Amino acid sequence: MSFNLLVAVSLLYVGFLFLVAFLAERRAQRGMPRWLRSPMVYTLSLSVYCTAWTFYGAVGYAARSGLEYLTIYLGPTLVLTGWWLVLRKLVRVGRTQRITSIADLISNRYGKSNTLGVLVTLLAVVGTTPYIALQLQSVTLSLEVFAQSSGEVELSARNALWVAGGLALFTILFGTRNLDANERHHGVVTAIAVEAVVKLV
Repeated sequence: MSFNLLVAVSLLYVGFLFLVAFLAERRAQRGMPRWLRSPMVYTLSLSVYCTAWTFYGAVGYAARSGLEYLTIYLGPTLVLTGWWLVLRKLVRVGRTQRITSIADLISNRYGKSNTLGVLVTLLAVVGTTPYIALQLQSVTLSLEVFAQSSGEVELSARNALWVAGGLALFTILFGTRNLDANERHHGVVTAIAVEAVVKLV
């Protein structure tokens, strides 16, 4: 497959995901979110955890360290097993206090301190930036593998910029357009569920 064909297929796939998210959002706005609230859709959307980081990080870590890689999944396992005790209470508090982020939750818990909210937000940004960078790196490395096999020139910085721009656009359109504590992001969740089906196939 040539690099240009790969880019065209990737753009078509991303366009398809945009269309799925857009149609799900419109259906939810019309008050017809019956199948959007299906347990199957939300179960499939949990596959967002199995990303390029899992492919490049967890698989490589398992090859290097054996069963020690299972500690990576300790956090998600604790979250799933502690759902009835912890997460339900967090959801209930979030709805009653109209909390939209972890920074809101912690600052609300300690006297609605704006300084504490800003500090938690900064820590969250610093903590997640390496993971986002790893995602971008894994996508550009995958593109470079195809570029090398087809004899194309490597343009990793430009590829990373385009991927980051596409992710930012998707997030703005379907994730952060409206900030409401009770808002459900049906478009994002449905697109991730469709992507999960593609991953399974």
